[in-house]
Amino acid sequence: RFYIMKNKIINRVIVGIFIGIDIGLFISILFSYLSGSGAYQPAPNKFLEAFPNEITAMIVSAFIWAAIGTMFSVTSLIFTDTEFSISKMTVSHCIINYIIFVPLAILAGWYSFNLLSLISFTIIYISIYFIIWLIFMLINKKHVEEINERLKKS
Repeated sequence: RFYIMKNKIINRVIVGIFIGIDIGLFISILFSYLSGSGAYQPAPNKFLEAFPNEITAMIVSAFIWAAIGTMFSVTSLIFTDTEFSISKMTVSHCIINYIIFVPLAILAGWYSFNLLSLISFTIIYISIYFIIWLIFMLINKKHVEEINERLKKS
């Protein structure tokens, strides 16, 4: 059992790294485009200013994006490999990701380390988490209804 879980975690880490980098790159391109400056900016100015050049900032950004992707990928095992109730799974997943995500968001320069920024981040995080959770619950509800329909026909 330990060996199987270890392999699942390793697989999730590898997949999470690439998904995190892909999503981070996409979002950075999107925000660069929306800024209207016509220049690519991998991160906020205050983040870029912490490094000697844009290449170094981009490499660090990629590592942060990889860490975020890994975090979400690995913690999703809470939903597939625990015997918690759906409520306990959801709350555990939300809290663990929040605790890990806050320092990563601060490192990425998305938020400052102060109370107002933390409150703002928390509101946005919970709002996005709830929207994603609601979408997945509706998708899963539909799957359950389809399975029940097939069982009735059998």
